[in-house]
Amino acid sequence: MARERDLTTLEVLSIAIKSEIEAIKLYRRMNEKAKNPDLKVKMDFLASQEMNHERILTEAYRKKFPGVDLSMPPKTLVPSIDDILPPEATLKELFAAAMEAEKKADDFYTGLAKKTRDQSSRSMLEYLASMERSHFSILDAEYRQLQFTEDYNTDDFLRGDRLMNVGP
Repeated sequence: MARERDLTTLEVLSIAIKSEIEAIKLYRRMNEKAKNPDLKVKMDFLASQEMNHERILTEAYRKKFPGVDLSMPPKTLVPSIDDILPPEATLKELFAAAMEAEKKADDFYTGLAKKTRDQSSRSMLEYLASMERSHFSILDAEYRQLQFTEDYNTDDFLRGDRLMNVGP
């Protein structure tokens, strides 16, 4: 999201909260497309992480702006997945969108952390940035596996008949 001016704290929190909500929707959609039980667990994990981020940011918003209704901005770091990908999008397409969203979120939080003079805000923003980097790493590992073999997104990928004998 290009900015011509510095954002206010209210704008930062609103953008971040909406972005986390969009990320939750994306991971839930990815979970629906996944057939591999382990991949489903990872998508549930990522959705729960984003739910925690949304909670942290909402609490910060309420503390900083008591009595001010939260107004969601029209644009965020994470575009609405329904706006950018059709319902029939492949799991690989969803992964690409999710990885791009995590990069943008990391950049957003890192950039803001560098600008703020408030240590508490900086700590929260650096924490969120590091979490988004870890989400990217999880997605990247899973995406590489999807690229390697189409069988990865099957419900029996990790059963014994698919494992090769590496012992003596």
